[in-house]
Amino acid sequence: MGKMNSYERVMACFAGEKPDRVPILPIVREWCCKQAGIKFTDTMSNAEKHVYSQYYCARKFGYDVVTDIMGIHAESEAMGAVVRYADNYPPMISEPAVKNYEEDLPKLRLLNPYKDGRLPLLLECITRLKELCEGEIPVMGYVQCPFRHAAMMRGVENLMRDTFKNKENARRLLEIATDSQIIWGTALAQAGADIVFLSDPTSSGDAVSSKTYEEWGLPCTQRVASAIRKTGVKLLMHICGDTSDRLEMLSSAGVDGLSLDAKVDFGFARETLGLDYLLMGNVEPTDPITLGKPKTVYEHSKEVIEQAGKEGHFFLSGGCLIPDEAPVENVEAMIRAGMEAIY
Repeated sequence: MGKMNSYERVMACFAGEKPDRVPILPIVREWCCKQAGIKFTDTMSNAEKHVYSQYYCARKFGYDVVTDIMGIHAESEAMGAVVRYADNYPPMISEPAVKNYEEDLPKLRLLNPYKDGRLPLLLECITRLKELCEGEIPVMGYVQCPFRHAAMMRGVENLMRDTFKNKENARRLLEIATDSQIIWGTALAQAGADIVFLSDPTSSGDAVSSKTYEEWGLPCTQRVASAIRKTGVKLLMHICGDTSDRLEMLSSAGVDGLSLDAKVDFGFARETLGLDYLLMGNVEPTDPITLGKPKTVYEHSKEVIEQAGKEGHFFLSGGCLIPDEAPVENVEAMIRAGMEAIY
């Protein structure tokens, strides 16, 4: 097989074919801004700066994806949650939208992707990236899974309590969250996304039981995935933490592949889900990527490929977002391991 470009490589993998080498899809946000000399908070109001940082790094380092400004709670913010942005800290919800169900739920409205909050900015990012990268590098947009979105609008502890003590209102909130994410994911696809990256850290094994996920998280995610798939985009889903006890359940969500945290043994994940299931990950972002040495990152990346990527159906990545403090030579070591993994 001749040398493929990034788009061809990634799409071959989605199609169940072996590409020329292992595709490399690092989850990078602030890290790209730092390499491009841009403050992350500046991208919150300037799509061009974010697009430049993504395109610059994909070209400079040779990995295989560009993304929008993922993970900034934009959907929850658009529906009334207050998000705090600060240099050197990830965006955080400082005030939920639904403090009191009786007062706040009747006022909650579905998001408008073209008017509300930072959503138009993110659509602009996708459109600009598509114009730059079409046919050469796949463009990925970010969508919170409904359970996560509801938790950000209500507050995580409050929603967890509601799933036991206030189920009717929690289900009403989840219904609205699900409908909003269908709208948002469809808008991303129409703006030019090739891949939609669903994220649901609230459904981690470190946060809820598999029974709670099966009842509250999974059905809503299945609805969102089913609706977005109709646009023709590919779907990946990332769950933080240890999900070893629910891998088969996650694979039933209707996505094309799973991005798994470094807490999940990839040999176990491959054995559980089979050789033909698409896996993404899962080099530990903190140690070794941020705190380790390049040799350690390279060796660990090779080990992950050996565990889950020998027969294809695999994207090499960090187990979660790579911090901006990660040394360039360490990220390059992971990329080098993927580039050397030729099929």
